[in-house]
Formats: sequence, C-alpha cells, structure tokens
Amino acid sequence: MSFASEAKMEVLREEIDSDCCAIAFLSALIKSAGQLGIGANKAVTVEIYTELKEVYAKVNAIVSQYYGKECVIDKVEENSKTKNDRYRITLPTSITMQILKDLGIMQLNEESCLEVYNGIANFVVADDCCKRTYIKGVFVGSSTSNIKIKEYNNIGKNTSGYHLEFLFAFEELANDFIKLLAHFDIPAKLTIRKKNPVVYIKEYQLICDTLALVGANKAVLSLQNEAAIRDLRNSINRQTNCMNANLTKTVNASVRQLNAIKVIQENVGLESLSDDLMELCLIRLANPDESLDTLRKLYGREISKSGINHRLNKIIEIADKIQKDKLKMSYF
Repeated sequence: MSFASEAKMEVLREEIDSDCCAIAFLSALIKSAGQLGIGANKAVTVEIYTELKEVYAKVNAIVSQYYGKECVIDKVEENSKTKNDRYRITLPTSITMQILKDLGIMQLNEESCLEVYNGIANFVVADDCCKRTYIKGVFVGSSTSNIKIKEYNNIGKNTSGYHLEFLFAFEELANDFIKLLAHFDIPAKLTIRKKNPVVYIKEYQLICDTLALVGANKAVLSLQNEAAIRDLRNSINRQTNCMNANLTKTVNASVRQLNAIKVIQENVGLESLSDDLMELCLIRLANPDESLDTLRKLYGREISKSGINHRLNKIIEIADKIQKDKLKMSYF
C-alpha cells in the first residue's frame, strides 16, 4: 500500500463525533471524489469513486444514521496507473436530492432554482472542527503523493522531493479549499493540469502539518523518519564526495611532483638542488601517495604545509625550466 493510501486509512479509522462534522466529511468526499448524474426517471444520482474499499463503511454509516438508507458498492475497474481495484459507492436515489441540499452541494439560485454550487458552502465549514473534517474528506477523496517510504538496505536511494496534491473539478472549489488550509496556517498553491485545478503542497514541514491536521499521525512519523534518513545519507554523500575530491587533488598533485623530480633526476641530478629541495624530493619519492601534511611531518625541520607546497612548486618550476631549455637546444 502506498504512503498516501496508508495515510488515508489512518484518517478513515478516526471516528466522526458530531452531526456537523459528518455533514462536512460527506460533502467534501462527494465534492472531491463524487460524480453527479441523471439516472432512470431523470432522478439525480451520486457516485463516489475510490481505490479504498474501506471508504464505503464510512459513507454508509453516515447515510444510514442520518437518512435510514443503505448505499451500494461495486468494483468497477482496475486503475491503469496504480494497478489497484477501483470501487463505486452509489447513494440511494430516493434521498440523493435531500443529501445534496443538506450538504450544500445544491443550492437555490437567484431565480429560486436548484443548481450545483461549485464552492464550499459556508454553513458546512462554520466551525473549526468542521473545517478540519472537511479537509479530511478531501484528503480521503482526492489526495495523491509522490512520497515513498523506503526500506533502506544500502541499495539504491530515494532522491525525489516531497509532494502532496489535491485534484478538483472546479476552480472555485479549489480556491475555497486553499482558504481552508490557510485557516490552519498551511499555505498551498494552485495550478491547472489538463484543464483541472490542482492544489499542491511541496514543502516537507507543511506536508507534515497537513498530515497531522487530518489525524494521520503514523504517516507524520514515517515521513519524519524518511526525511531524517535522507538528510543523513545526503550528509554522508557530501562528505564522501569532498573526501574523493581531495584525494583526487592529492593524487594529481603527487603525480605532477614525481614527474618533475624524475626530470631533474635524469637531466641534472638531485644533487644539483639545494639541500632543502633535495631532501624534500627524496621524501616524496619514498612517499608517493602521502598528503602535504604527512610530508611536513617527515621533513627534517619545522615547516608548515604551505611551506612544503611552496618548495614542491619550486621543484616543478625547475623541472619546467629544464624541459624548456632542452626544447630550445633541440632547435640548434
């Protein structure tokens, strides 16, 4: 089961304590995962689509408690992207219009005709508890996430960022949902994807705040643990890259120094150098892979790393001059 699905299951396990919150949850679920249609005898129908069979128990409990009717569930297809089963929950047609009016989904317009309201009705989210429950309903109905909690075994790594989004049918609804999140200090952004409004959150801490708000506390802990592991791995990788870069730099410098010493040795002899430089040449020849700090410690007198580096550069300059002189001589 995906990270998002496990988080939704956490939300579904929470009890809804009040009538107003039950209305908010069902309204949000229909708005985010439902489809309105016209059935037999021109009756209005409501169908909720989900990959979680457990959603049925939540919806049916609300409908049966407040309207005394039972919903119907059937499996309709397999999601082509996730390969998961997809279910359809159908509300009883005899009470569908009443439910839509009670949930603020259908309202009277200026001509006193019923029409679908594309935003979130104010009375549905009048209290903070209802606002929070409405967000829960949208979370269960339409949230998706790219977050993957890996079983780390030192093989592979997860470098993708954190992304949580909510898909809507109407831009008015999306904007009202952004306002709900903002009420709880969770800023979200809106984009249009394939003509559909998408509300998204990318910041890790804001995603944690959203999960905590809807009651997915285990998901918060899993995400925090994932983030800690990623941070640790990134830190180790940075240190390793830095060490490798320094090692490469040391090796390249050593090769250049050894080549310079060889040029001097084969053409004019190391004894042509000053005692200080000749001693350093012999130390480098005996320790071809060591760092400047190690050469400094092996040197016969007190000297800094920059002092060792200066002398090695002097040796390279002498070798370069010898090669240039040889090149000039070859023209005569």
